Amino acid sequence: MLPAAARAAFGAALAAVLVLSLLPVPAGLQVFSWQDKLEHATAFLALGLLGQFAWARHGRWVAIGLLAYGALIEVAQSFTAWRTGDAADWLADALGVGLALLIVRARRVRR
Repeated sequence: MLPAAARAAFGAALAAVLVLSLLPVPAGLQVFSWQDKLEHATAFLALGLLGQFAWARHGRWVAIGLLAYGALIEVAQSFTAWRTGDAADWLADALGVGLALLIVRARRVRR
């Protein structure tokens, strides 16, 4: 993926994650108890990978920025009537970012 395309995809994904994180959750969508943690980890894994491809030389800064972004989303959720901020959600975000770093590092080692 070209850096410009990755940056555009990253920006769109950041916006989508923010919007989806602040919308009310429709009743009945949760299938298992830790589904939201899986969703958080998956979303931030995708953000982490896109960010790493967009700014390959600044991977640590991308990761730090995403960790801050996840924390800010949790704070923003605490100001809504229908969502709550949760430290465990932020830890799931951090897990996704960490997995992205590991995947990118493993890919570089293989080359």
